[in-house]
Amino acid sequence: MRSAPLRRLGRDRRGAVLIEFAFAVPILAVILIGCYEAARYVFIHQKLDRIATSMADLVTRSEGITAAQLDDLFGAAQRIAAPYDLAADGRIVVSSVYRPSSGNARVAWQRASAGSLPVTSRVGVEDGVATMPPGLVVRTGENVIVAEVWFRYRPLFAGILFEGAELYHTAFNRPRVIDLTVCSGC
Repeated sequence: MRSAPLRRLGRDRRGAVLIEFAFAVPILAVILIGCYEAARYVFIHQKLDRIATSMADLVTRSEGITAAQLDDLFGAAQRIAAPYDLAADGRIVVSSVYRPSSGNARVAWQRASAGSLPVTSRVGVEDGVATMPPGLVVRTGENVIVAEVWFRYRPLFAGILFEGAELYHTAFNRPRVIDLTVCSGC
């Protein structure tokens, strides 16, 4: 008779689902958090790429550029970046690179957006020699507008699956109407 309760306990499966669920919940939570963070990461990369290409494109469409126009474009970039705060966690630098009749390509002017992220342009500094990527040739008398965008990515679930990172995107466009080697007020 004593073995009957043990046999009943061995056949009882009522708590098995609860135990399996307890093992599955942490795994499902990690998968859910990972998918959410991966989607956010891809989304911010797309936004930064759109900002860089839009900035370079809009500057190169103009028939002359001023500091006030660039500030307006920086404001538009903030709207493109929404819901991310580009002013608090990012920065944009627009540079004009030209190649005079002799010598290396140089940075004619440079303008940075407001922001708390301390960055230095990878193209170079104003009036300095420009560092262009391999394959992008600035021929004598030509001009290229470079838009660089940085963003400090902070995952919502930092330390669980992802670490924060400083993201960088850049775009290069040649002016369409006139050379943009002068920026009024920059």
